[in-house]
Amino acid sequence: MSKNIDLKALEKRAWRSVFQDGLWDIFLGLLLMTFALSAWLDRLSLGESTHMGIYIGAEVFAMLVLWLGKRFITIPRMGRVKFGAERKKRRNIVRLLLFISVLVGVAVWFLTGTLAGQDRIVLSKVFPLIWVLNIFFVFGLGAYFLEYERLYIIGFLYASVIPLDLYIKNSTGADLDIYIFATAGFIIVAMGVFYLSRFLHDYKPFDLSQG
Repeated sequence: MSKNIDLKALEKRAWRSVFQDGLWDIFLGLLLMTFALSAWLDRLSLGESTHMGIYIGAEVFAMLVLWLGKRFITIPRMGRVKFGAERKKRRNIVRLLLFISVLVGVAVWFLTGTLAGQDRIVLSKVFPLIWVLNIFFVFGLGAYFLEYERLYIIGFLYASVIPLDLYIKNSTGADLDIYIFATAGFIIVAMGVFYLSRFLHDYKPFDLSQG
């Protein structure tokens, strides 16, 4: 009985550590900052393949930060734990939400490339609403099912960038998309660095020499 309780406590601790270390915050912040990078690249006289190569490279860098952080920071402090059926179910629900979100994004991207004239103008006007609803849907339910409360804040920052950018453009004519994306991404990264520093302070690597 005591062993089962210990295993459940260890599983709960490991589940919380998935987001307690701040690495997912840093990853999501870096991803948002790639939007700023893409907006900046749009202003340069680069070929489309070069643009996409740099952009994809930046996204790969963000993924490497997450993977290497988990491999060399989190696992040495928390170990590896196999999650139970309930937590696996929650994780699969979030994967489904992400899949639906990607489908919505692909559909909008496809329509943007195929529509013309008035239909394209209408889509451009409703795109901010689609963006906000899609982000709130994925990040809100993801925060709930993953028990990752900071995802609500991250979702708000993600959802706000497109409407804010368009509002400023329409109101003042200023094109500040680079700064808007970069600032929101920086806030999320800074939040992740704060939690990572606290995680490093609270948890030390396992001393394998102690057996």
